[in-house]
Amino acid sequence: MALVGTCELCGRALCIACAVPMRGRLIGPECLSTILEDVPAPQPPTRSVHPSGDRLALAGFALVVVLSAFPWSRFGDSSRYFGAWSLHWSLFAAVAGLGGLAAALIGRYRSIDPRVETAAYASFAVVVAVAAVLHYRRPPLLSDSTIWPLLAVVGAGLAMAGAAVKLLGVLSVRRFPG
Repeated sequence: MALVGTCELCGRALCIACAVPMRGRLIGPECLSTILEDVPAPQPPTRSVHPSGDRLALAGFALVVVLSAFPWSRFGDSSRYFGAWSLHWSLFAAVAGLGGLAAALIGRYRSIDPRVETAAYASFAVVVAVAAVLHYRRPPLLSDSTIWPLLAVVGAGLAMAGAAVKLLGVLSVRRFPG
C-alpha cells in the first residue's frame, strides 16, 4: 500500500485504507478512540481458511467417480461399464466418491464451517479407500479384480491430502487468529 501520510497523534505511517481525515488532520484507526468518545477500538481482521485443500479433494473425488465408470472386475456383474455400481464393495466406494464430490462442490459454492468440510472429506476418503481395497482383495465370486480399484485408492489419497491441507489451514487460523 502507498503511504498517504502519518497519524498526527502517534506519528505512525498510514496507507489510504487506514487514514481517517478528522477535523483537517489525518488520524490512524488506533488513535480515533482518543479523539471521539463513542468509537470502539479497532478489531483485527479475521483470517479465512485458504481453499487449496478443496481443489485437491475435489480432484480426488472426481477421479473416483470417473473410475467408477470402468469395469472393476473381470467376469461377472462388475465386469461391464459402470459395473462398480453393482452390489459389492465397489458400490460403497462409488457412492462415497459421489458423496465426497458433492461435499467438495457444496463447500466450494456455499459457506460451510471448514472443520465440517475437513471431516467430510476425510470420512468419504476413508470409505472410498477401504471399499476399493476390499473390492480389489475380495472381488465378486468367480471373478478377478482389475486395476481400477487401486486407482480409486489413489483418488482417495488425493482427497485425504486435500483434507489434510484443509486441516492445516484450520489449525493455522486457530493458532494465529490475527
